Amino acid sequence: VETLQAGVELRILVEGDGCTFPKESVEAHLVGRLPTGCVFESTKGKFQPAMRMELGKSAIIPGMEIGLRSLSLGALAELHIPSRLAYAHIGVPHIVPPNSDLLFEIELVAVDGVRAESREAVDSDDLRRGEGGTGSPTAADGVDAQTLAYPWWLARVERPPPTSYYLAFCRHLGRGVPAHTLERAIPIPRRSRSEAEGWDLTGTALIIQGVQEGWRAKDEWGFDWFKKHLGTQRQLVKWQGPVFTKVENLWDSPVWETSLSDYLDYVQAVDSADPDCAPQNAAVCPRLYLNGWSAFRNIPWLREYIVNPTFFDDASGDLLADDEELRECFLQGLSRGYAPPPEDERRKQIDAEYWELTKLFISPKGAITRLHFDNGGAHAWLTQVRGRKLFVCFAPEDGPHLHPFEGDEGLLNASWIDPLSEEVLEKWPDYGKATPYVAVVEEGETIVAPQGWWHYAVALDSSITIMRNFYSEGNKEELIKRKDEQLSTAMAQHVLKAKLKNQPDELLKQIASKTVAQIRKGMANRPGPAKLRPSAGGPSP
Repeated sequence: VETLQAGVELRILVEGDGCTFPKESVEAHLVGRLPTGCVFESTKGKFQPAMRMELGKSAIIPGMEIGLRSLSLGALAELHIPSRLAYAHIGVPHIVPPNSDLLFEIELVAVDGVRAESREAVDSDDLRRGEGGTGSPTAADGVDAQTLAYPWWLARVERPPPTSYYLAFCRHLGRGVPAHTLERAIPIPRRSRSEAEGWDLTGTALIIQGVQEGWRAKDEWGFDWFKKHLGTQRQLVKWQGPVFTKVENLWDSPVWETSLSDYLDYVQAVDSADPDCAPQNAAVCPRLYLNGWSAFRNIPWLREYIVNPTFFDDASGDLLADDEELRECFLQGLSRGYAPPPEDERRKQIDAEYWELTKLFISPKGAITRLHFDNGGAHAWLTQVRGRKLFVCFAPEDGPHLHPFEGDEGLLNASWIDPLSEEVLEKWPDYGKATPYVAVVEEGETIVAPQGWWHYAVALDSSITIMRNFYSEGNKEELIKRKDEQLSTAMAQHVLKAKLKNQPDELLKQIASKTVAQIRKGMANRPGPAKLRPSAGGPSP
């Protein structure tokens, strides 16, 4: 370890070229950690390109600049930055606490426009194995809960005590009754695919059978498949989900970073070591959760393995294509001689937004999704490709009885209520006025939660789940409103600000909003080109 200026510490894991040092800018992949090891940033874990950082312009924290100037092209290194050279006494709300040192793993891929030669990917976990943890477990190890080996990536992050949600689930299983047994509960209705044909998403949540018919994922996907095809992908795995970012601190619900293959090895090991989720093993068998992976947006060939259901109303693709057309109309009206992007580029952007709504969840038994309803006024469906999950749902009108609070986006869409807790009525008296709808969603089944339906879920097996948010005729205005607001803000800041100099931001936003509304009204009977509408998935033609 080398101590640099002002106490920044540098450790080289892989030497750079030794001669190309940055003067103006770098591009680097990085992992940012709190002193506890909790990850707050990861370019590869978020499937992002290398981060571009400008030097000498106060654009990055001082300790980072000191460290980067000491690295040469191609280096892989660790930086320890004292808090006074990071975010000091201010911190970053809910992400970095005040007076916190920071740790970074940095891979320098470009310096002042010069790119490093391509090389075989280096896994920093591989370089650090043996410095902590107790090995890389597999299900075949035959370990029990007390001898479960912790791989380096897991051991390096300090863990909180087991959550009350997980302990309640353990006790619920220990009662020896069917998992879906809850007081006052109503079974969630089941329908066949043909019975759900044309459903307008009104009424109760539903479980639909047969959605996965014809999917390659149904026939091929399992942990071994993911290890073989995507095992080197870096992933962010969580202590619990979702994290309610308005009120919770990252350091209380930590995040880990590792390869997908290593995570899946751990899932199999922890489920083998503690198959019954015994309460006494909770502290030594953490159930880390890979939730909300935007795999279908970032890895287009995965779209061939599923088909987003079109037998009930999902207008999301049409709405996104219309939004793209509106944006182009706005730009054409502002700029004489404006040339739109190539059609392939426009289609790629629409596809990316469409598939961002479909996400992948992988977990061991006992991984919990806490009670909430989805952002953006969206409907949701969740399908069990592998394993089973227990779902507890509540109708929108029961929201006031669930002691809701603001989870994200200004919505009262989060609740601390744990429907499996034996103390739930004692802690939350109004809960007694709410009616739980309960079911075990079996492998191959799909649950649909219409707009505003609250849901809690817990995995009853090692699990692979696909989730999609979507919009229908009934809630399409929610998406239109969000997209128009985003477009108005972007146009005011990046287009009108340059054309109408010295005008207040609020006026620019008003002009942009009125223009967007006028264009939207004019498009009412002239939707975007059909050729821009995204495919729902399945094999390529």
